[in-house]
Amino acid sequence: MTAFFFAYSRQRGAAAIEFSVAAAMLLLLGLLATEAARWQAVRQLAHLALMEAGRAGATAYGNPIRIREAFLQGLLPLHAGAQGINGARQRLNNSQEALADLTGLHPWRIEVLQPDERAFREHTRPGLSVAVAPGLRVIDNDYQDLQHARRPADPDGRRIFDANTLKLRLTYMHKPLLPPLRALLALLGRHDASYGGRAMASGLLPIQIELETEMHSHPADWARKTPQPAGIVYGECRKVRCG
Repeated sequence: MTAFFFAYSRQRGAAAIEFSVAAAMLLLLGLLATEAARWQAVRQLAHLALMEAGRAGATAYGNPIRIREAFLQGLLPLHAGAQGINGARQRLNNSQEALADLTGLHPWRIEVLQPDERAFREHTRPGLSVAVAPGLRVIDNDYQDLQHARRPADPDGRRIFDANTLKLRLTYMHKPLLPPLRALLALLGRHDASYGGRAMASGLLPIQIELETEMHSHPADWARKTPQPAGIVYGECRKVRCG
């Protein structure tokens, strides 16, 4: 009889351990699923914000100030609440400041990859100017088919259509909720000296998105106008500091 109760007690103990392990695994899977859903939502909203930035740039001669303003406006739904748009702006500012304090960097970066220096060198129209960008080189956005027919690009050159395409690449820092995941990111990024690597070393996940949109105004060479608005970089730059 004593042996029976002893065996029964052992079985109950083993069952309790198995249940605890299974419950812990289910909890972990649930937390990871929540984290993945949150990451996907942030990525989707960041993509929409970049689309707004692209539209603003396409209709405003590629003006980086307009690109930045439209992007920040597009991020407001990430911080929506009962206080309305003013509360969302305040939460956005607080979030951006917290990420900047954590990393020592701007919490997002938009690289303007196109039109680039080569596009302006090959397709600047002499005598063309826009009032908002005095003194800057300008590419003609009108009658592109006719321009291409008159002066087709070299095999390794930029076509007029490419020169009138705005290409942006966003790197957005996202802070996971789970401390173990932040610790893992910090471990993976500790030897990476790039902008994204610094984000990972700080426990953040760099979300990268690229976007191309057709220009609807004459592209101006804003890369020559300094300083650039915070977060906007001309040309490809993976370094911590650019320019």
